[in-house]
Amino acid sequence: MRRVYGIWFVRRVLPPASALGFFAFLALRETAEKFFVAQVVSNFLAVTASNIWAAPQFLGVAVRNAEPTTLFIISFSILATFVVSVQLLRSIRMIIGSRNQMFFRSVILK
Repeated sequence: MRRVYGIWFVRRVLPPASALGFFAFLALRETAEKFFVAQVVSNFLAVTASNIWAAPQFLGVAVRNAEPTTLFIISFSILATFVVSVQLLRSIRMIIGSRNQMFFRSVILK
């Protein structure tokens, strides 16, 4: 049975997990190249400390002033990370469901 789970892991979990890591790395690297992240976070915290309702305005201004290629790469990476995460969670849920189904069958048949 371990061999079956090993094959399932290599075929179903490993590709989405590696793609997830790649797209997350791409988004973080592109963000770090274009922005001084510590300063952005510090400005965001300063804005939200004074007025929490100013946070959406701060994010809107940051998006309007960013380069289009940076926005495209970051948004594509976030979207790809989300899609791959959903596929990975579905695969994990499927294997857990089949394992529980096998457990309940063995309990009922006893």
